Amino acid sequence: MVEISRLFVAFMLLWAVPVGLNAQRPPKVQLNPVALGLDLPESYKNRTFIKGLAGFVNNIDQLVGSMIVIEGNKTSVITRFVKEDKPPVVTTTTSDVLFNAKIDHRFKQNGAYSIASTKIERDAVYEVVITDIGVAFLPEDYIPYLDICNASRNVSADLRRKMYYVRSAKLTTVYTRAFKKVLGSGSVSGLVFSAGGEVFSSTEQFNVDYIVSVDLVNMDKLLALQDCAQLQLKVEMALREQAEQARLAAAKAEEERKAREHDLAAVRAQLEDLYCLLGESLEQNAKIQKQMQLVKEQEAQARKQLEEAQRQADILTSKAAFEFKEVENAEKVIVTVRNKDGQVLEIKSLEELSKEKLQEMGFDLEILKPKGD
Repeated sequence: MVEISRLFVAFMLLWAVPVGLNAQRPPKVQLNPVALGLDLPESYKNRTFIKGLAGFVNNIDQLVGSMIVIEGNKTSVITRFVKEDKPPVVTTTTSDVLFNAKIDHRFKQNGAYSIASTKIERDAVYEVVITDIGVAFLPEDYIPYLDICNASRNVSADLRRKMYYVRSAKLTTVYTRAFKKVLGSGSVSGLVFSAGGEVFSSTEQFNVDYIVSVDLVNMDKLLALQDCAQLQLKVEMALREQAEQARLAAAKAEEERKAREHDLAAVRAQLEDLYCLLGESLEQNAKIQKQMQLVKEQEAQARKQLEEAQRQADILTSKAAFEFKEVENAEKVIVTVRNKDGQVLEIKSLEELSKEKLQEMGFDLEILKPKGD
């Protein structure tokens, strides 16, 4: 009777299940369980995380060298001590992954600033990836201890205990992605894994946050190995030496200036003498030029007179030649005068005795041919 009842129940179940149900049921997926991380690495936990410095995520180099005051949960940046010619050394990287794991509410640093204050609820699991991307630090010889010594003079002992010097700073990215627990037999999409016998899935992308951690040194400890008085004395002696060197350089420059001034005076005196000589030369040249002008005028006048004299000489020469020719011609003519007694008188010129006069004197006039004809 019991066996008949079982068969009847089985028949009713088969009749109630639609045909092809087994074909529509998706195959089961075997998920390998994931071990959850429980704590961060000690090297990361030992860092100093201060929320009040989060504003320097874009320029951590400006944070290094700062003097900060920490009072409980309050952090104040009061000043900065960095040598002008030695800024912080900055290095960047994208491969220093410090932590990569999935964590739940049992994680020891749950909600801490070191994981971007991520708060994990009981029904969720977060994937966390922590990577260092930048470091800025000051080498020992870059720290201006003297400036810090001078600044610490007027600081009270109580405040000095709260003052810290930022020696280095690190910039870290914290990538987080939430996975929700899968409840019931509903459909699952996105990334899926199992942990602790439960299934978690997520369709979210990573969220990124930036975390700043610093290496702090208390002011008293920073100056513990520094003899401020000796530093100040050393700097004072260096300043005195520098001042003495500057004084010697100034004295040498003054001597050089005086020497150059003397040289300039000598050159100016020589120049004035040359100007005087030039003035005399100019005056003398003016006189010479005036005299030359006068001589040129005299020369022109003499040339004119010479031309006139030459013209007159040519005229007189021509006249003389003409007259000389006339004389020669006159000497060739023989004038024979015969008186009544038959005496003959030869006269070469008739200028004094004219023909009429000779005839009145009773002379006969006979003009002979030139001699030699």
